[in-house]
Amino acid sequence: MTLFYLACDILIIFYCVYSWYWQAVIGYRARFRMSSIIWVLIFFTLGYSMDYFTAPTPVTNVFVAGVLTMSIIDGVSGLAKKRIVFSGFFKRTLKYSDVAHITLIAGPNPSKPIVMAVFKTKKQQSYYLRFSKQLGEVIQILRQYVGTGVGIEIRKLI
Repeated sequence: MTLFYLACDILIIFYCVYSWYWQAVIGYRARFRMSSIIWVLIFFTLGYSMDYFTAPTPVTNVFVAGVLTMSIIDGVSGLAKKRIVFSGFFKRTLKYSDVAHITLIAGPNPSKPIVMAVFKTKKQQSYYLRFSKQLGEVIQILRQYVGTGVGIEIRKLI
């Protein structure tokens, strides 16, 4: 079992470095995604209740610390110079050239602005980011990153 944790530790460390790089190049940050931390806490609660982590060793301690660090890093998303950086473990970035259409959905509360941006790709996949900014500011920033060739549709929640 120690060999399994050691292999997982190495993979997690490489993934953390990869995610840190993309987090560092974000120019316009989106809202932090808390669900990445919540799911990891649920995973560890179940793991500890089933006695998977009862005998702490340095390898399992690094595993737990690495997974917690990875979940915190993966909550950060936004717009980088060359790609859109998303929260998530499997699809972390998207090239701007792959974006076919953007739908912006503005929240109804003017005192706490929130805009959800849904990016639809040429392969008919959708990804989203949430911004704590006014709609006009998000449109202006998106135009700087994606250019004028990508259509932006605006919707409002009632």
